[in-house]
Amino acid sequence: MKKVYKLIALFIISSVVLLSCGEKDTETIEQYEARMNRLEILKYYNIQDVMPPRIVNDGVLFTFAENYDSVEISGDFNNWEDSIPLIKSSYGVYYYLWQYPLKSGKYSYRYRVNGVWINDPVNPNIEYDNNNQVVSYFVLTNDIGFYEKNPIYNSDGTVTFFYSNDTAKEVMFTSDKLGFDSLRYPMTYSNNLWVITLRAEVGNYYYNFVVDRIWEVDPLNMNVYKGSDGRLHSYTLINYNQTNKRMVY
Repeated sequence: MKKVYKLIALFIISSVVLLSCGEKDTETIEQYEARMNRLEILKYYNIQDVMPPRIVNDGVLFTFAENYDSVEISGDFNNWEDSIPLIKSSYGVYYYLWQYPLKSGKYSYRYRVNGVWINDPVNPNIEYDNNNQVVSYFVLTNDIGFYEKNPIYNSDGTVTFFYSNDTAKEVMFTSDKLGFDSLRYPMTYSNNLWVITLRAEVGNYYYNFVVDRIWEVDPLNMNVYKGSDGRLHSYTLINYNQTNKRMVY
């Protein structure tokens, strides 16, 4: 009889554990967005104002409000190497936050909308570039630097993503390039940071941290994209010509 009671007790405990895990796994999109809306990170995802490029606390903010299917940007700040997709905010405003160091000076740029290059419609500053092409531009009066962001570029051609949380029991890393698999890529806890080092393809990169089975965006990356799965994903551009230093805690 004691064995029967023990088996029943074990079954009940197992059921409670499974139900608890299930509750985390089955967080609804509405609950997820409500939780995300309490985070400062969505201050750009909920942006409404459109104006020329401006310096904010965590980068250079670009905004674009015309109604197009796709909006991209390129310019002197990224050596015209890539067309960076802008993210559509919850109010329909396209935005992108550049978070890499820049020297003082003049920076030309253009938007590509539905595949066609145009100048910034809200920026009156235009000039002819070396190719006799009219471009928009903005001016930085001082050097700016934004080092506290993911990823860290390593000398061996890998990148390291880090996440700060000293109460989590486990943190997994996932991205679109990894099939958004939330179970296969565990991060390692070291020196008060969860870290993972991997080889990432050059180009657009969408990712999340899964903290004790709860999907989280990167608190150091203000570029947030709502995917077709309904989740919010952090977004960055993998470019091995950039350098980035680890944040000191």
